[in-house]
Amino acid sequence: MRLHLRCYLLTFLAFLSFATACRSANPAPPAGWRTHTDPAGYSVATPPGWQVATDTRQGRIALNGTRGEKIIVWPIFIEQKQLNADGAARLVMQLARKLDASLSWSTAAAPAHTARVIARGSASQRSGSTVLTWSSSPTGTAVYVYELEAPAQVYPASAETFANILRSFRGVEDNAASQPSTRADSGPVSFTNWTDPREGAFTIQAPRGWQVVGGAYRLSATDIRESVTLASPDGQMRIFIGDASLGAFTEPNQMLAYGGLREGSYQTLGDGTRLEIRRFIPGAQFARSYAQNRLSAQCSGVQVTSGGDRPELISAFSQALREDSLTGARTTAGDAVFSCTGKNGPVHGRVFALTMLPLPGRAQLWYIYRLYGYLASPERQQAAESISRQVMNSWRVDPQWRARERQIANSAVQQDNARSQQIQARALQAIRDDQRQTSDMIVNGYNQRSKVYDEISRKRENSILGTTDVVDQSSGKQYKIDSYSDYHWMNNQGDITGNNTGSSPGYSWHELVTLP
Repeated sequence: MRLHLRCYLLTFLAFLSFATACRSANPAPPAGWRTHTDPAGYSVATPPGWQVATDTRQGRIALNGTRGEKIIVWPIFIEQKQLNADGAARLVMQLARKLDASLSWSTAAAPAHTARVIARGSASQRSGSTVLTWSSSPTGTAVYVYELEAPAQVYPASAETFANILRSFRGVEDNAASQPSTRADSGPVSFTNWTDPREGAFTIQAPRGWQVVGGAYRLSATDIRESVTLASPDGQMRIFIGDASLGAFTEPNQMLAYGGLREGSYQTLGDGTRLEIRRFIPGAQFARSYAQNRLSAQCSGVQVTSGGDRPELISAFSQALREDSLTGARTTAGDAVFSCTGKNGPVHGRVFALTMLPLPGRAQLWYIYRLYGYLASPERQQAAESISRQVMNSWRVDPQWRARERQIANSAVQQDNARSQQIQARALQAIRDDQRQTSDMIVNGYNQRSKVYDEISRKRENSILGTTDVVDQSSGKQYKIDSYSDYHWMNNQGDITGNNTGSSPGYSWHELVTLP
């Protein structure tokens, strides 16, 4: 089987960071161990005297012990191919021989999403185990390979050391690295067209395989709000554009005050459009306020760490401003970089905001011209930064839709209140439906990550230690036992035995269920 393999170290780092974060129990390294923090973007704890080396060209991490122990960690991404159990069994044998052709590797076994081969050496030889786990996505398959070796007389006593070392791996933020705009930590990112499903008002380029919710929401003949939320398949990145809960604003003035309308209240126009009465807010200030107030519902303890005026963003959107006939508008731009705490731990994010007075000096109407940003795990922050920028830059308004809306805006809109209320009710219901989908997206992403990483951790530990998990159906209790038997049995005294025939050892024995 010929496969196009792409080694990608950060895939493994992001995986390990979340696998350890999501485990219910992750003990600290034993006393006296030292932690190696590598510029490549990971840290690992090792016993005294162990050496750690990183092969950035091959994407491998090598750890060597004082008694001949060796661990190789090798993350691989197989582009545009899905791996099954048969393919994994062939691949783990191929990679084991590539890593060490001197060992006599056993026939591969590939239950569920873990494949393993072992090499049992004589007293003067070396023993080892090569473990492969894999996870498929629309763009390919992420593979994680672990090779563990030691002299035959040392290997049995090294299992706990091997397990503790692999448990200690952490991905750390690498601020010096700069990721290309079309690459995320899980491999190359390809994009596909996504069109507003409600009015066909705009299109964006969305990462292939991501969940996308949103569109254009028409609350009145002229109040149309765009909002899109995109979530990566692993739930570690979330990108947003716009916010359907934000409409247009009008600055407070004496005439409104005479009518009892002060800052914080709303002015309703004849077509049903509602304008919030609020002083004009520059982009940088709005971005900071949005992060602190609006995003606090998605993660707690929001702390803005940097940000400020970003006048270069106005130039970046100059073409869009010309297409919208807004070259004479007063536009301000800024950003806010923040950190907070989500359900899975630390979250980093950024908000960009452009606020605009379309007719400065002549009208007090203002609105948010552009609002976008992201929330991501620390390991995925740079990828989210690049992808959010690419998605925002791909935003295109449909010319025919734009022409229709200009015709409506330039005419004297005469709509009765009943029709305005119907339009608004439909739009508000659509917003509520999509907000529920977005909430479900966040919760499901968290739950999926927890299940996946707990299961990966369990299977990885079993592969390293040569154990398997079984359940006694009569009591519901779970046991971790040696994995070298295909069938496992328990008697009335609680003794456990195993065999490869499937035949019961006797009338007092009942079979245990082996977990996948």
